[in-house]
Amino acid sequence: MARTELLSCLRRQTVWLLVFLNLALILQAQSIPEITVDLILDRAYQRFTSYQDFGRWQVLVVSSQNNAGRHWQPEKIRRVTKWMKFDGELLDEEILEAIEIEKGRTRDITGPYRQQRLERLKQMREEREKARASGRSPEDRLTLSLQDLIPFSDKNRNRYDFILRGVSEINGDGVYLVEARARERKDFLFEGLFYISRDSYDLRRVEITPLKTPAFVREFLLEVDLDLWRESLVMRKVKIKIYGRFLFRSIRRIIDEDYLEYRPLD
Repeated sequence: MARTELLSCLRRQTVWLLVFLNLALILQAQSIPEITVDLILDRAYQRFTSYQDFGRWQVLVVSSQNNAGRHWQPEKIRRVTKWMKFDGELLDEEILEAIEIEKGRTRDITGPYRQQRLERLKQMREEREKARASGRSPEDRLTLSLQDLIPFSDKNRNRYDFILRGVSEINGDGVYLVEARARERKDFLFEGLFYISRDSYDLRRVEITPLKTPAFVREFLLEVDLDLWRESLVMRKVKIKIYGRFLFRSIRRIIDEDYLEYRPLD
């Protein structure tokens, strides 16, 4: 008799538990508003166009270029510490240190590397002035516009299909994962993943690859971590991974850049 009453009591408790669980799931589903990928992109682009143009700025950058072997093990590393400076028109560089690491040995190449960059910047300025004098737009630029990487602008959105892949987190910030797929294979189009803040709709991270690359490039991946500085969207970390084959030679290269400290340019 006691056993029968115990089983009956357990059945009643199980039934009530299932009722409460179903009720909790229903309430939870009602409390989470549905959101479409189009709405996410509308809000993200509205936020993107709201950022201030901070004009003249400088940033401390540590850049590492890793020439890798067959299994992507480092073979030769060049690490450069520099100030990048933008005066509202042109990007300039002040090289603080450059070193080269190969076979466990470190070599200071600051002098020759600084001279090489100065010559390159001088050449770019001369090309820009020639273009201006002839009434043409300068084609050679040091800057990479975030607009070039954003497929969900009013101008670019009809070139892509977008898929909401779910949610994740970046440094504790909840993000939507939106995948962009180009509808046609054209130059200057990218596709990949875009991490968009669920709270502010700031773009937090980009993982993309260009649709078209030179024939010898087999793999090209670009990852960019973004953050806010003075109500402007800036790059904090950039990673580029390249694999290519030219004639009988393979090229494997990883470039990492950390943007450590932004300041206004006086």
